[in-house]
Amino acid sequence: MRDPAYAAFSALDPFFDIVRQGLAGLVDGDHYFDTIAPDAVFEFRYRFPGWPTKLVGREALMALYAGYGEGMACMAQTRSW
Repeated sequence: MRDPAYAAFSALDPFFDIVRQGLAGLVDGDHYFDTIAPDAVFEFRYRFPGWPTKLVGREALMALYAGYGEGMACMAQTRSW
C-alpha cells in the first residue's frame, strides 16, 4: 500500500518505479522519496528559468516535484484504440 503522503505524486509513479527498479537491491524504501536521504544534496547541471540549480534535502525535492504531475496521464489510459 502506498503512503498517503505521496498521493499527490501518483502521476509520477511510472518514473519513480523505473528509478526504483534500476536501484533494486542498492537502496531501501517503499517509494522513490523513501530512497532519498533526508539531507541529500542535488545539483543540476542545466539551468532553466525559475528552477533551482541546487536543492538540499528530501523535502526540498518533494516541494520541487509538487504539482509537476498535474495534467499528466498515460496515453493508454486516455485513448481508446
